[in-house]
Amino acid sequence: MNNINEVRKNFGQRAAKYRLSSTHNNSEDLKRMIEMIKPNSRDYALDVATGGGHTAIALAQSAERVVAIDITPEMLAEAKTAAAQKGLTNLVFQVEDVHNLTIPDGQFDIVASRFAAHHFSNISKSLAEMCRVLKPGGKFYILDCSVVNGEEMEKEINRLEYLRDSSHQCSYSPRLWQKLLADLPLTIKYTALHKSQYELPEWFERMGTVPRNREEIFKILNNLSAESKLHYPFGTDFITTYRYEILATKN
Repeated sequence: MNNINEVRKNFGQRAAKYRLSSTHNNSEDLKRMIEMIKPNSRDYALDVATGGGHTAIALAQSAERVVAIDITPEMLAEAKTAAAQKGLTNLVFQVEDVHNLTIPDGQFDIVASRFAAHHFSNISKSLAEMCRVLKPGGKFYILDCSVVNGEEMEKEINRLEYLRDSSHQCSYSPRLWQKLLADLPLTIKYTALHKSQYELPEWFERMGTVPRNREEIFKILNNLSAESKLHYPFGTDFITTYRYEILATKN
C-alpha cells in the first residue's frame, strides 16, 4: 500500500520539530557520514527524504551541488529555512517520491538517505531508484532505524515503532538489509549496526504519540523474552534502539 498520504499527514504537521530533532541533527552521526563519503567540490549529491535538511546541509558544505528531495512540502520548507540560516546557496529542494523519481539515470556522484527507509512502502523499488540515478562508481549511503536479528525482535520492535508512528513501514534487521542489498548493483564497502537510545519523552512528543499507545509500547517491552530484553533495555526516560549504516559504490 502506498504510504505517501500517511507520511505527509504525520510529518507535515510536525515538520518544525524534525528540523530541530537531536536525533536527525546528531553531529557525531553527520561527521561520521562525511568522513565515510568524503564529498568533494566536484560532486553532485542527492539527499533522499531530506526531512529537516540535515544530511543535505552537511553534504553541501563540501559538494558542488546538492538536490534535497522529500514527499512532504512542509519538510522541504523547513529544510530551506535551515539551509538559509547556514548561508548555503548550492542546494535545490524539490518534491519527489523515491518510489518513482522524475530524475534521469546516472545523475549523481552521491546518493544518501538518513532515517527514512523505514517509511518506504516498497523498499526494493525505492533502493533500485536510488541506484538508478547514481553514476557508476558513485557512493550510496544509508543510515536508518534497525532491529537486532531475530524473529521476535523483528516483529515486536516494528510493532512498537508503528504504535508511535503510523507511517512506519519496517525497520530492517541486518540480515534483511543483506538480502535487500544483494539484489542491487552495488559493491558493499561498509556496514555496521549501531546501538543508541530514544530519549523520552522527546521521542513520543515529536510524533504526538497518544498515552494509550505509549502504554502499549512499554507493555511490548516488558513482555519481550529474556534474550530480547538483553538487547533492548529501557527505562522511564529512554528506549534502546539500533541503526544500520551502509556505504557502497555502484558497479
